[in-house]
Amino acid sequence: MKLLTITVPSYNVEKTLAATLDSLCVEEILPKLDIIVVDDGSSDSTPEIAQKYAKAYPESVRVISQPNGGHGSAVNTGIKNAQGKYFKVVDGDDRLDKDGFIALVNGLEKTDADLVASNYKKVLPDGSDAGTMEFTGVEYNKIYSFDEIPVDGTIYFGIHSSTFKTEVLKASGIELQHHTFYVDAEYAVLPIPAVKTVLFLKDCVYLYTVGAAGQSIDMANFVSRYDDHLRVVKRVASFANECDCSDKHREYIYSAAAKLCFTQYMLAAFYDENLERGQVRARSFDTWLKGDPKLYNALAKSLYIRFLRATDFRFLPRSVKLKSAVRAVSRAFKRLTGRKKLTY
Repeated sequence: MKLLTITVPSYNVEKTLAATLDSLCVEEILPKLDIIVVDDGSSDSTPEIAQKYAKAYPESVRVISQPNGGHGSAVNTGIKNAQGKYFKVVDGDDRLDKDGFIALVNGLEKTDADLVASNYKKVLPDGSDAGTMEFTGVEYNKIYSFDEIPVDGTIYFGIHSSTFKTEVLKASGIELQHHTFYVDAEYAVLPIPAVKTVLFLKDCVYLYTVGAAGQSIDMANFVSRYDDHLRVVKRVASFANECDCSDKHREYIYSAAAKLCFTQYMLAAFYDENLERGQVRARSFDTWLKGDPKLYNALAKSLYIRFLRATDFRFLPRSVKLKSAVRAVSRAFKRLTGRKKLTY
């Protein structure tokens, strides 16, 4: 049995896949790795590049080609075919830091935690540093029971930081949606009820490329794929209500769902350049969310959301940066109502 399966969802990544696989095929630890490149119906030379690595490292690299099903489908395929004790996703346009990667593998050999969470870095396409994402409020190299983890909105087990025990993923029955962007949010939530223990590691392992043209997180693309994100939000919100889990697990899931809901409001009410469409979307989403009073009231903690609700989403600020949006909203509220505070 291999120690770690790394699944590489790959769709038309001929420009970046070699760099990704070079960062995974680290000589010192390669015998412990099960690397699965899932070619998700690519129309470029992605499968040929992947096959070169499979031939060079036949004991550690495999290629699975499938009809295009989207990122979620590729991750599902990786989980079903995993041979490692642990499982990690590395996209075909990202990389792993060598030292951090070795430290992760060494850590996995010494633990039996259900989830190993490590820090990661954002990098620009030219390789320059764009910021480090770190866990705070926890002790590194300590195994926590899930009930010991603070659930205050600061802890989030995103796809770039998470290495799950494979049997936990399979026991959870996780099945990400096909042909849908942003299912990484499902990956961060659906296995959680099966997670009993968590180990936090300080080393930065994942190098997450940001700022590349055409990325799903580009705001114009984000807005155009509003319905994809909405499907993910609705699935996570439904899961929060229906999953069989402890109160602490449910609290974490609700916290993650609230973050997704806030993003959904922002896509409609702040980032959509089509004001009329944004208003319709925001009102529709708000009406839907009323069906979940816990989430609806959780979003009321945001001054921005409360103001938008109070004005029936007629005031959709533009030409201000997100960080100054609350100040802009507050000033506008005073002008419109004469009241100093936005309260119900």
